[in-house]
Amino acid sequence: MSTPPDMADRHARVLARLTEMGLALAEQEFADAQAAETPAARIEAVKAFHMISRSVRQCVALEARLARQQAQDAREIERAKAAAPPKKPSGVQVTRRIRDVREAVTRVIWHETEDEIYAAWLEEQLGLELAGAIQHDSFCAEPLDDHIVRLCLEMGLSEDAALNWRDLPDPDDPGEDDDADAEHPGVPAPADSS
Repeated sequence: MSTPPDMADRHARVLARLTEMGLALAEQEFADAQAAETPAARIEAVKAFHMISRSVRQCVALEARLARQQAQDAREIERAKAAAPPKKPSGVQVTRRIRDVREAVTRVIWHETEDEIYAAWLEEQLGLELAGAIQHDSFCAEPLDDHIVRLCLEMGLSEDAALNWRDLPDPDDPGEDDDADAEHPGVPAPADSS
């Protein structure tokens, strides 16, 4: 049975306090037993010491039991999370993931490929891959950057470029670079006004 975290913390604080108070009383009873001047006083101090030390041992054992229970609860929660089927992504999540993956991988494709026909073929392959992948409930479960790197590697593209896709120019934007047409075949160069 799982205990709410705030209750478990309170219980741990109470047990720690009881253990400390009981230990202080046990030490006092031990000192009283050693200082007793009569056998009757010594017997009473020893009985008190025995009862208090037993309470301290029970508090210590209960603290250990609660710690084991909390660890077991945490393991059960982790097991339940691991065993739970992935939550089916919403349409918005799927649409956003397709857009983000397509944009990132397209940037890598145009950065890594010099042949316009090959780049167009890779984009087509990317579209087919995404069309098949969206059928699975786990489509959006993978972190975005991991998804991008995995697809780029599967397509034979550079891991370094995949990891740094955000820094790559957008192939649909001619950019500020005069050599944009040379770097990105298929992107029209700005018209010359002279």
